[in-house]
Amino acid sequence: MSGTAHLIRKLIPFCALALAACVPSGSGPDVVARSGGSCPVDLGVFRPGAATVAATGDVLLHRLIQEDAAARPDGFAPAFAHVAPYLSRADLTVVNLEGPAAEGVLPGGRAASEAPRSVFDNRVYTGYPQFNYHPSIAGVLDRVGVDVVQTANNHALDRGPLGVDRTLEALARAGLRSTGTRARGTGGPWHTTVRLPMSGGSATVAILACTYSVNGLPNPNGQALMCYGSSPSVPSLIRGLAADPAIDAVLLTPHWGQEYSARPDGQQRRLARAAIEAGAAAVIGAHPHVLQPIEEIVASDGRRGFVAYSLGNFLSSQWALPRRTGAILYFDLARDGQGRVVAHPPRALVTRGERYVSQGVVVAPAATISTGGASIAHARAVLGEARVISPEDLACAR
Repeated sequence: MSGTAHLIRKLIPFCALALAACVPSGSGPDVVARSGGSCPVDLGVFRPGAATVAATGDVLLHRLIQEDAAARPDGFAPAFAHVAPYLSRADLTVVNLEGPAAEGVLPGGRAASEAPRSVFDNRVYTGYPQFNYHPSIAGVLDRVGVDVVQTANNHALDRGPLGVDRTLEALARAGLRSTGTRARGTGGPWHTTVRLPMSGGSATVAILACTYSVNGLPNPNGQALMCYGSSPSVPSLIRGLAADPAIDAVLLTPHWGQEYSARPDGQQRRLARAAIEAGAAAVIGAHPHVLQPIEEIVASDGRRGFVAYSLGNFLSSQWALPRRTGAILYFDLARDGQGRVVAHPPRALVTRGERYVSQGVVVAPAATISTGGASIAHARAVLGEARVISPEDLACAR
């Protein structure tokens, strides 16, 4: 995608952002009318001259979501419609796609003799425990503003080596970059890079993903990068990227931790610190399916970075409050006084999953739906009240 096309794709959905924050709509969730107010003096993100990154938690397309998509002519698109302006607003948007999107691949990793015409058939395209999503999800993610997809996760090998290959092909066809898995026989890098506009000249950002496990499934070709026990190690890979004069900043997106735990474990904490010490500007985690805290880390050379241990579920059909509450995390990348590209402390727009008769399962900013107050309160308790921002705040930003 050309730089101009990328800019147009990012700007068009923003036209609706200010309205989405304050104007009721009968076509979406039960939108809450927002009162007017002054803009914050310093939102903390979208600073002039900085590049703003958005990241989300798990896109986990359970059976119910796939069934909803199969029943609609526009497939998965309505599930993301209410967050599209908020994803497109950033200069770079990264999501974790938890599971393959492998066209025509059966459980066990064999190619089907004929790919089903439906988005969900419970044979080729399935939900838990071994996922496979219709590859049309890739085009939907591209259209709602996603740029980079993290493909290293514990379900990455749910359709075997062929599933990894076809997932990467589907993402590439949609114009999306990927990180954390690679096709058989390529031997290419685990990371991907994106060039971002920034004061003092543009900057090249490397995004590296890894996973704690592939659920014990065979990984004969080493197609998924392991967060622990890989050779070279993840910190070594970060160190090499940070030392590359062509790369200005490194982001690590690990799939790690304990499911449904509100606190990071020791392995997460150790890898987070090792990553920042090795040169990562920020660490943004996934997998626990619930929000976990954000921590700022100062490296031994004085650099400041942060770790968001888990952004929870972005889209799923898990309905307990902590599991239906997620966040779009925003943070600015900008040059410091020494010319280094560093990550500034992040802010979070709280999201919530709901299911509507007319739309199926959707993800929306929690502040825009009548049931969202509980999710906002939960996110403030986990992330810190000062880190949580509103749709009105974003409408005020540059």
